Amino acid sequence: MVFQNPDATLNPAWTAGGILSRAVGRLGGLSGEARRQRVDELARRVRVEEQHLEAKPTELSGGQKQRVAIARAFAGKPALVVCDEPASALDVSVQASILNLLAELQVTEGVSYIFISHDLAVVRYLSDRIAVMYLAKLMELGGAEEIFTPPHHPYTEALMSAIPTLDFDHPSERIPLGGPVPSLSAPPSGCRFHTRCHRFLGDLCVNETPPWREVAPGHNYLCHIEPAELRELQLAQLRDRGAR
Repeated sequence: MVFQNPDATLNPAWTAGGILSRAVGRLGGLSGEARRQRVDELARRVRVEEQHLEAKPTELSGGQKQRVAIARAFAGKPALVVCDEPASALDVSVQASILNLLAELQVTEGVSYIFISHDLAVVRYLSDRIAVMYLAKLMELGGAEEIFTPPHHPYTEALMSAIPTLDFDHPSERIPLGGPVPSLSAPPSGCRFHTRCHRFLGDLCVNETPPWREVAPGHNYLCHIEPAELRELQLAQLRDRGAR
């Protein structure tokens, strides 16, 4: 697993090399020269310089620490790596290098990711399939490109509106979600998203659990609004935005 904040997950009393050596021993079952070679290989793969292996986490930059954390996750040659907001605690310029590194390792190591993030632009960059959740409830599931093509769940739509754009001729229009976030211990009745939904249908959303709607094979969302109607609503909004 690669955690969000390497400061909270890397032992400050150990050097980066010591952290990787321990992981290689525990997860890879290596010792002696084989362990040292594996540590050096991991450091090269994530572009951690040799001198940084002798440094403790407090002596490394945020990006360097996250590279060490990524190397540790790959110490046992995993088939699956869980990435929990691995770039959100980093500067934007460093985020790009970490995401590029993860994409590269995905190919060279033949590994699958479960990538957890609130940033759909980042998720789209790395993912083949995307699952959108709200209050621990699955709202939409589909291929990465399908999720970004209308129709999509109203919550997905709101998340997409928060993605920054450099298209000054057609700037994105943020969809605000009003009201407080409900408690997960006492979720709303009916559709969990109804208390903040910008496409609220009244009593139907409050009292009835929405059905799964199939947009296309492998692409489904949970909503009372049928795909054809939702698609027209969302495309009309896009047309209106482009006409301004």
